Amino acid sequence: MRGLRTALGLAAALAVTATGMALADASCARRIVNKSGYIALVSRDGGPWVAVRPGRSQTINYYQSGRIDVALTCGPGALPEQAAYRASYDTVAIIDRCYIRFGDGFFEEQLGGGFIGRKDTGPLALNNPRQGDLVVGPQAGACPAIERGAISARY
Repeated sequence: MRGLRTALGLAAALAVTATGMALADASCARRIVNKSGYIALVSRDGGPWVAVRPGRSQTINYYQSGRIDVALTCGPGALPEQAAYRASYDTVAIIDRCYIRFGDGFFEEQLGGGFIGRKDTGPLALNNPRQGDLVVGPQAGACPAIERGAISARY
């Protein structure tokens, strides 16, 4: 009887451990908000570029740690290589905690990544208003008036 209890206890411990390992992947829905006059192109982990038009937002899901690339362009057909601004950041996604890593690691354990803004990320606001959110601020500027008119035209 004692051997049966030990075997059942060991099986239960292994099941809990396996469940805990499966939950290590994250599933966080965050927002990319574009408050600028540029078209923001965003790519996660080298995947396809997603366009976020001026005044719009887009949901992004972090399932695992990786990388996020951002390019600010003019015109709907502009490529990321033609961007007026381009940046890449590491992302961290563990269970229900997702954020964009930046900064130099100064007091990172105590305050969180990038808490003290010692690395300029302008015109982007990272981890704001929630951890993992990315906002392209209005100070980023806008495309020239001719292109801006073409972007807002309706046919």
